[in-house]
Amino acid sequence: MGFQELMRYPVTSVIIAINIIVFALVNLKAIGVNRLGSSYMDTIQNRQLHRVVTSAFTQREIMHLACNMYSLYNIGTTLEYALDSGLYALCYAVIMIAGGLVSARLHKNGSPFTLSIGASGVICGLLGIYMVIAYSVFGFGGIRSLIPTIVLLIAMTTSKKIDSIGHFTGLVSGIICGIVLVSVYSFG
Repeated sequence: MGFQELMRYPVTSVIIAINIIVFALVNLKAIGVNRLGSSYMDTIQNRQLHRVVTSAFTQREIMHLACNMYSLYNIGTTLEYALDSGLYALCYAVIMIAGGLVSARLHKNGSPFTLSIGASGVICGLLGIYMVIAYSVFGFGGIRSLIPTIVLLIAMTTSKKIDSIGHFTGLVSGIICGIVLVSVYSFG
């Protein structure tokens, strides 16, 4: 990513940079995942709401980081271009907070102590916005090209290591954001 690319997509670039910095700090053992991750007990019960934000910027494994940042770059730059940087940043924050809080709350009974980390819930939300906008402009043909991505996302969420609730709450938050955007703005 060159300097011109950074300037063209400043929000996506900063988000990717923060994720890489946090990844380095975690792997250098400067900060532990247990201080950054979100769980029902820490986030909701102990009212450490900041964990919804910190968890969305935390990846522990290189493949986790690489897959999330590749996906974020692809969908993020497209949406940042379509929405403009300010609106895109607002949508990112809404998805991160709403999806993260609902995910933490839904984990109350099944896994109240399990830490959730990663940007993939927000990325699923960005995909939700993209799907709503594409559908509003092109109909079903607009989202047909996303079918392989959607199938891969569904397949990934069956892994026990992946927070499928976080993916789902992010996706739903993004779809709601997309519906609001389509009702307010004209796309196409």
